[in-house]
Amino acid sequence: MSPTVDQSRAGEDAFVPARSIEDHRLLSFAARAWPDRQPNDRILSSWWRRAEPGCAIAAVEPATGAMTGICAVRPAEWIIAGGPVSALAICEWYVVPHHAGRGLGKRMVQRLARPGQFVYAFSISDAAIANFKKLGWRGPCGSSLMVLPLPAIASLPLRLVTANIGIELRDEVLTGGRGLDDVARDLDAIEARLSRHAPAHMCRGAAEWAWRLAICSERSYHICTASVAGEAAGYVVVRKMTRGSSRVLGRLEAAMITDLVAVDDDPTVLRVLVARAVAIAARLRVVLVVMATTMGPHRKALVASGFLSSGLPVLGPILKRRAPAFMWSPDGPGNLIDSDDVTFTFADSDVDLNL
Repeated sequence: MSPTVDQSRAGEDAFVPARSIEDHRLLSFAARAWPDRQPNDRILSSWWRRAEPGCAIAAVEPATGAMTGICAVRPAEWIIAGGPVSALAICEWYVVPHHAGRGLGKRMVQRLARPGQFVYAFSISDAAIANFKKLGWRGPCGSSLMVLPLPAIASLPLRLVTANIGIELRDEVLTGGRGLDDVARDLDAIEARLSRHAPAHMCRGAAEWAWRLAICSERSYHICTASVAGEAAGYVVVRKMTRGSSRVLGRLEAAMITDLVAVDDDPTVLRVLVARAVAIAARLRVVLVVMATTMGPHRKALVASGFLSSGLPVLGPILKRRAPAFMWSPDGPGNLIDSDDVTFTFADSDVDLNL
């Protein structure tokens, strides 16, 4: 498929699908854009190279053919004010320094966004925050970054949490090579129940997970669904992180809780699912489990299971500085969003797709 070029004004950089850019030009751009990021060839494994062409655009200088900017977006559907809304998460977004200040970044966002969409960003840098402010976005608002060291030890007392409580748990492993047949019905049933009264959130049904598995076909997601009285009531997803993919964690063997959902934020269901997530992490033989969330019920369930939070006197400030921030465009459905009534986890951005 030949790339679509947008060059409406003479002299302006052209826009093409980023996945159409040759490897050597991507590497050259990465070296200029992120000189402190090692190794720079990480850009060659970016998730958007396996996604639809419209998920990322590159800005190209017409005279030289050099890549001058990139904007990647994660498509999604959200439920806002009780109804479905098309949404985009702005993910990788950068303009090389000598092209900054010309409105190129704004044009890339405008090129990808559509009227009536909810446009947001989660887990963004200080530079991105400054630029989003210039675009009139709301925020930044913080989340909580929670960590649990040594899940193999922590899981021992948590076994009692899942015993004799009337909640049925079912474990599955999801990969790109296996269908969602066994859990699709539960995922859609949970999402249908969430849509009735839950805060603004990304739809988390079978279609969303099918897209994720297609993008990350080589990965294994450990999912545990919970049912109460035969009705699907929630789920938790754990994944072993790619070693060395996080500059913060370095070479540590770590796992992330990609997502955690309970209908009506039921505290018992949440606590049971977190306990099961710790048990899964223990089986994966990692030394650390991490999760990011904006939800108070999530934080309570995680703390009750031994997770460390930003409220601690020594480690807390470090976690607070590392916690992902989120911002959103106030246009259209974004005008209905309240920072205290919106759900964000690692599943809502490209964090899970990158690490």
